[in-house]
Amino acid sequence: QDIRNTVGNIPMEWYRDFPHVGYDLDGKRIYKPLRSKDELDLFLEKMENPEYWRTVQDPQTGADVRLSEEQLELVQRLQRGHFGDVHFDPYQPSVDFFTHEVRIHPVTNRPADKRSFIPSLVEKEKVSKLVHAIKMGWIQPRKPKENVPTFYDLWAQEDPNSILGRHKMHVPAPKIPLPGHAESYNPPPEFLLSPEEELAWEQQEPSERRLSFLPRRFRSLRAVPAYPRFIHERFERCLDLYLCPRQRKMRVNVDPEDLIPKLPRPRDLQPFPTTLALIYRGHSSLVRTLSVSPSGQWLVSGSDDGTVRFWEVSSARCLRTLPVGSVVKSVAWNPNPGISLVAVAVDEQVLLVNPALGDRLLVAATDQLLDSWEAPQEERVQPARWIPADPEERGKGIRLRVEHGK
Repeated sequence: QDIRNTVGNIPMEWYRDFPHVGYDLDGKRIYKPLRSKDELDLFLEKMENPEYWRTVQDPQTGADVRLSEEQLELVQRLQRGHFGDVHFDPYQPSVDFFTHEVRIHPVTNRPADKRSFIPSLVEKEKVSKLVHAIKMGWIQPRKPKENVPTFYDLWAQEDPNSILGRHKMHVPAPKIPLPGHAESYNPPPEFLLSPEEELAWEQQEPSERRLSFLPRRFRSLRAVPAYPRFIHERFERCLDLYLCPRQRKMRVNVDPEDLIPKLPRPRDLQPFPTTLALIYRGHSSLVRTLSVSPSGQWLVSGSDDGTVRFWEVSSARCLRTLPVGSVVKSVAWNPNPGISLVAVAVDEQVLLVNPALGDRLLVAATDQLLDSWEAPQEERVQPARWIPADPEERGKGIRLRVEHGK
């Protein structure tokens, strides 16, 4: 199959606003032909061009294609409602799988069921049970939700059942640290400050002090005076709670060993395949030479059995066999992807073969290039003679024979 465009079976109007209509086998864009004709030019072409009526536009490539006689005949047959294949006979004797004679009895002589004429008792029983459950109040209809705004306590306890606790991104407020021994009305002696430490504490900035108060000792709890900064600290606490934003920090516990890349096993580093995937069977003797096409799709091999075989690389299928009558010393595929030619070295000559594989337009262009050569009037003396192939050799795919003395 000749596939110009490799985008597949998709609507081509998807490429309406693009300068290209798809991609070829090499992955390059297929650009639309320049359409610089206006309506007047199209009308003049329609009037003057005798082949206009059989010219159609290919949606895959955007090029104008002239329909051949066979294609026109196929279109006319389809327009008349005939079959596309000329040799198809629509009036073949049909095989009557089922008899056309009307029988007396049906396929089964079983009478119709009684339940097909009366309502279903099972469904009636289910409906009556549901009606009884609604009457007794066992089944309650769903009450419509009231659109009442919900209010909640901002400082509610952050338990899982509260609204704040169920919120996914809620960050609970930090707790006040519990009082220590220094805040006791009768602290141990080691928590009391000496006169030098008290003097140093008073000279420090309030933000640099380790303790925000001076520890004192009282003989009883009744002798403890009121705390002068109680309201001030409570007010600062409230300001911190509702003015200071809190952010959830996602801590990632990473094992340092996981950061070291794991070395692959030596078995995984083998540079050669270890499993037999394809076997190219066909040659009956030693295979001396191989060559792969520039696209990587085809493979040519030469053997001592006097044959050259063309294979499909991905499926190991032999597509063509060319007998050359002697040992094949070397084969080489033309590295230019625009020319489909293979050189085969046999005895004292080189055969240039057109394998006729892949793109039909490429194969036809190669033959056209070879046929367009014209011999010069004065031939130069060359060590090799270029001989065009005879019709029998052309049928095998050989286009030129280069004879030399080595």
